[in-house]
Amino acid sequence: MRTWAMRFAAVVTIALLASSMGSASAQTKLPKATKPAVVKPLHTWKGFSDWTTAVAYAPDGKTIAIGTYDKLELLQPGESGSRRSVEFSHGFVRALQYSPDGSTLALGAYQSVGILNVATTEVRLLKGHRGYVQGVVFSPNGRQLATAAEDETARIWSLPDGDEVHSFTGHRLPATAIAFSGDGALVASSDGDVDQPRRKGTVHLWDTKTGNPLRTLTGHSRGVNCVVFSHDGQQVITGSADETICVWNTADGMLLKTLEGHSRPVNALALSPDGKWLASGGGGRFKGMNNVKLWNTSSWEELATIKAHDARVTGVGFSPDGQRLVSSSYDKTVKLWDLSGLNATPKQPPADE
Repeated sequence: MRTWAMRFAAVVTIALLASSMGSASAQTKLPKATKPAVVKPLHTWKGFSDWTTAVAYAPDGKTIAIGTYDKLELLQPGESGSRRSVEFSHGFVRALQYSPDGSTLALGAYQSVGILNVATTEVRLLKGHRGYVQGVVFSPNGRQLATAAEDETARIWSLPDGDEVHSFTGHRLPATAIAFSGDGALVASSDGDVDQPRRKGTVHLWDTKTGNPLRTLTGHSRGVNCVVFSHDGQQVITGSADETICVWNTADGMLLKTLEGHSRPVNALALSPDGKWLASGGGGRFKGMNNVKLWNTSSWEELATIKAHDARVTGVGFSPDGQRLVSSSYDKTVKLWDLSGLNATPKQPPADE
């Protein structure tokens, strides 16, 4: 009979990637797996009535917000493990982010952006988008909110008044995700169409002060599902339905690195608070290969693969101390992972080709 540990342990394969020489856009090859390490999830939350479609860790580390259909779930990752629901009857909550001070939480759902007061759980709406709002992100100072939606637009709203400041209409496919640079000067918004997966997605960079487009990043062979800036703003990182992650130079739009390893679309990206690790979540319509991967952002080596879920991974997020990772999925679960073992794992020698 299987033990608890056998049911919940996830095999994490630590592998070094062979470095690519001579081309800025060279693709990374995965070597053969080295000695595996075992990482156990700290907690698995079940009992959700539908897919868990977005996840966000509160800045104080005391709460994890989970988006699902017509509601928001607030989970306590501590010993109490308490859980409460906030009704939000606007379809699936597809995007979540806490404000830098943790006082508010932005929700992206059907034709609505919700601004939730964390203390009172009261929600007010920002209207203007059509279709699902698939990306929300606060500016570093918390005074603006950027959103991306299926109506092929990305917008910036001023806070707390909720006035629309800019609307960017350069996308030719549904806008899928959005990110602010660390200094708040730039926004990156991505696009792709799940109903036409073979159409190539793009990423647009635009000036947050003027709303003017600056450059377009092209190189993915399918839709782009997620985007983040490096903490110093010098790189843009994108995940795509073409199963790759691309790293771009912000200044000139040059493709610096293509990371391979996922065998399903890359749906979610998150940087650790210190910027040293990148987490990527993948998965598609079928069981298997619904993995979370961790990457070293200095070398772009793949550090770990976690066999995380039984269906598509929809979101990943780091705890404020960077020692835990939370993931959400179409398998109707949320899992919390302990990353302290990565720090303790000695670097392995290169695997044989």
